[in-house]
Order: sequence, then C-alpha cells, then structure tokens
Amino acid sequence: MTETVDVVVLTWDDEDDMRGAVASANSSTGVDVSVVVVDNGSARPVTVPDTGAVTVLRNPGNLGVAAGRNRGVAAGSSPFVCLLDSDARLRPNCLSLLLGPLERDPTVAMTVPVFSGLPPEASAGRAPGLLRKVARLLGITNVYGGTGDRSMPSWEVEAAIGACQLVRREAFDEVGGLDESFFYGPEDVDFCLRLRGRGWRILQVGDARCDHAPRRTSRAVFSRRGVAHAWAVSRYLWRHRWVRPPNRL
Repeated sequence: MTETVDVVVLTWDDEDDMRGAVASANSSTGVDVSVVVVDNGSARPVTVPDTGAVTVLRNPGNLGVAAGRNRGVAAGSSPFVCLLDSDARLRPNCLSLLLGPLERDPTVAMTVPVFSGLPPEASAGRAPGLLRKVARLLGITNVYGGTGDRSMPSWEVEAAIGACQLVRREAFDEVGGLDESFFYGPEDVDFCLRLRGRGWRILQVGDARCDHAPRRTSRAVFSRRGVAHAWAVSRYLWRHRWVRPPNRL
C-alpha cells in the first residue's frame, strides 16, 4: 500500500513560486500526495492548478511562518507531513526517499534532503550557537557544523532549515507543532531542538534531493525585518541555552 504524505506549502504574495512547489509535490513518485496551500494573507487570493489533490486555506492576514504552517498541518490527516517552502522544488523521488527512514525507525521524527548543488551542511547539521549565527549574519560562513558519517545513506543532525522537512505527525503533535511566538525565524531550528528534547531523532538523507536557492549569507541588519529576526534569534539562543553550548560553532 502506498503511503500518503500531506505537503504543506505556505505562500504570501508569491503565487508563481507556489505553483511550482505544488507541481513538484504532485509529480512525486512512490507516494500519494495531498497538498495543502496556506495563503498567508496575500494581497490577491492565490489560485492553484486543478490537478492533483490540493486544498487552499486563506488566512485574513500574514500570521507568520509558524502559525501559517500549523494551520496547514491541522488541515490534513496523513501520518507524515512535508513542510515545503514555496520556492522549493521536490525531485520526483525525494519524498519516497525521505519516507524510508521514518517507516523503518519509529524513533525518527524528521528527515530532510540535501539541496541540489549545495553541501549537506548548507541546510542541516549542528544547531547553530551564537558564534555561528553571527558568522552567518556577517557573511563569513553559509553552512552549519557537520554531523554524522556521510558515507552512510543517512546521518543524524541536530537541526535543519524549514525549506523541506518531512515530519512524523505524531511527533509534530507531541511538541505542539511550530512555536507561533516566532513570526519569522528561527522557528524551524527551534522546532528541531524541541523534537530532540523529547527524544526524537532527525536524519538527513543523502540521496533525497530538493531544489532550493541558497540562503543569503547576510541580512539588512538594521531594517525592520532584520531587527525582528535578530530578536527572534536572541530568544532562540536563550531558550536552548541549557541543551546546547551557546557559543558553539
């Protein structure tokens, strides 16, 4: 029996990107896909192709990444949920490769891919501490500290960015989903650490590929968005100060 995966795509004034993400999900092989598009208050209501199983939810305003994705997850019922950025593109076999470790090992809560053309550390690895966050902010590095044995089909990581995460619904529900007090970043890393705090494991799968543009290595620090992100990062570092060395690279 083919497993069903709910794919949650959050969109906000980026309909063209969103449609590409939806199309890539519906082109998945080896799994049945049910797509939930969460329109996070776009200026114009989004439309999606009438192919495949697609549900559209519209929020009255931009509720933030965490709240928007939580609503999308709640709309589905499959035992596994893929959180997918609107500008990410799943390779056809990506979901089936990510699903394998979750089906084989009940201690695994999340699996993540390697983004095409990028090293694994560009999207997953050690949970970033203060020095790593500062280094990424200043453009000194754009990767995380590596973990695990890369000669294996999959390896354990502490955290992964939220552009593409396949999550066991049971684990998602156990930790209460994404923390909605984070409007934009780093709700994804916080989510990973809260899963691990409950004893769940996170794996990166070497052959699972997803197309996604590299993260920026610098931000407009003194912009309104930059200041809000810096405050969120400070909260993340303080919250997890006991479970990870705060200055670790």
